[in-house]
Amino acid sequence: MENKKQDVISVPKEVVIEILRRVPGHDLAEKLKMVCMQWCSIIHTGSFAYLHIEQRIKSSSFSQMEAVIVAFDGNENRSVKISSLEWHTNDNENDHLFEDWKTKHLCTAKDALLGQNFNRLQNMVWANSVNGFVCFWSYFDKPRLHIFNPVTKEYLITPPNTYLGVRNFDLDTTVGCGFCPVSYEYKVVVLDGNSEVIKPSIFTIGTAHSWRALRVIPHHNIINVVTIVYLKGMLYWYVTSTIEYSFHTTSSKSTLLCFDVRKEEFDTIVVPIEIPERSVSNVVEKGEKLCLVTISYAPICSLLINVYVNIDDDDLSNLNSWKKEFTVTAPSIAYKLDLDDNVYTLIVTDEIVVIQLGDSNDRGFFHVATGKLLGLLWTRHGTLIPYKSSLVAFCHRPLLPSLS
Repeated sequence: MENKKQDVISVPKEVVIEILRRVPGHDLAEKLKMVCMQWCSIIHTGSFAYLHIEQRIKSSSFSQMEAVIVAFDGNENRSVKISSLEWHTNDNENDHLFEDWKTKHLCTAKDALLGQNFNRLQNMVWANSVNGFVCFWSYFDKPRLHIFNPVTKEYLITPPNTYLGVRNFDLDTTVGCGFCPVSYEYKVVVLDGNSEVIKPSIFTIGTAHSWRALRVIPHHNIINVVTIVYLKGMLYWYVTSTIEYSFHTTSSKSTLLCFDVRKEEFDTIVVPIEIPERSVSNVVEKGEKLCLVTISYAPICSLLINVYVNIDDDDLSNLNSWKKEFTVTAPSIAYKLDLDDNVYTLIVTDEIVVIQLGDSNDRGFFHVATGKLLGLLWTRHGTLIPYKSSLVAFCHRPLLPSLS
């Protein structure tokens, strides 16, 4: 019997790269890197890592989101447990049951929390995520921060922030993690609001050995800052600013505090949107756009959630640069909530709005079209951090050996 010659199909490397960059980071790191030496070499290349996260940002599905849960492990070793969470909306338009979500343990950082005022009943606090890295901290830790990539397992703890003194982080402190697209450096910014001015400090990962002080920011109140957004080289906080007039009179304005990661400079912009009275507001990201979300009471014990999207990054102060994306009315939920009690928006997509529902540590998932509560997620002594899976490492730079 004559042996038949098998045809070998050779796929160009450029085509392989285009296919792999569309695969979630967890699948690349855990499974596909073991297919062959070529795939393994591509996946571990720094330039591919940035191609991959760029693709994830552009083509991220709004009906399938990723997040991690960071929580105290519950033992005497002061460890932090990090797990992944994925949730999916149902394809059936007539069925919006919130049932398809999964958690997966990623790692446990042992002896991570070293503060003297350790209290294992306290919760973890998240800053933000950037390029697959999530930044978190705790009130009972020494004044330092934790940065972790759930895919690569790269984990870094900053040195203690000497500009905060001996005390820990508190409600008058907020943190942001940003990325400089020119130097490919990651920077952590801490805003200390325990005085009449905000005192910022910064730490550059990989090149710095200590924190540096930045110019103070006058006349702002950061007590109610709950979320931070990083977009295209900028960090954004929604804060309350105090404007001084003559005769020692003052007025409060809703303001965006902006930080250019490349220039290391701050700017303040008064939000041109009319904010409802007795409401809470914060910023989130939606499809690479900055969003301002307000939550207020509506009739019959409902919540009214207004989502405004910025359509012009260069002119945040112009009302025409903001568009009301949608309004969600969530019925029969407001009677349980005090808007002054840790209520704010975590995530906004085309289909889902995720809200922190007070100090109970419940997160409510609301359907945008109907306002229906799809489900609740409760984490014990933990925090939920939205992120996009990434293979990026701190050492990666764009000018690495060619993939071709």
